[in-house]
Amino acid sequence: MTSEPPDPSGATATRQFEATTSSAKQTMAFAAELASRLRAPLLLALHGTLGAGKTTFVRGFVAGLPGSEQIMVQSPTYALMRRYPTTPPVHHLDLYRLHETGADPLDSLEALGVLDVIDDGFSLVEWPGEAAWPVASGTVEIIALSPRRRRLRVTVPVSHLRA
Repeated sequence: MTSEPPDPSGATATRQFEATTSSAKQTMAFAAELASRLRAPLLLALHGTLGAGKTTFVRGFVAGLPGSEQIMVQSPTYALMRRYPTTPPVHHLDLYRLHETGADPLDSLEALGVLDVIDDGFSLVEWPGEAAWPVASGTVEIIALSPRRRRLRVTVPVSHLRA
């Protein structure tokens, strides 16, 4: 995992972490290490094509937190959101189906009460669209370089890094 220094421009300072992985196991290890470096509450918007490894990244992230030993991470595509009782908790959302409706995903999430819980830990959102989230947020870009290789680029607010 490589890390870039914060941006001194005066905007919200961020830090970027990057890695190229050659297997799902390496992607999960990167995500687990990242989870151990972050402070909640924080939302991570996961960007990547279908099959790029977004749920694999979430599996690793959850595994990097206390209380994850008996947790099986599953894609929330049809459930919309899954909550994992780690410390802090992880909310795993998949908004793919909401985008198909043409409705504003944030309006839909608010109507369902989801926005009331996302500031309670880490929220990892697949297919986030261009939403302006009401909580501190970062991004995860997953680029498939080949069937097994991935380039991961994570940008997070410096204020949410552990000391």
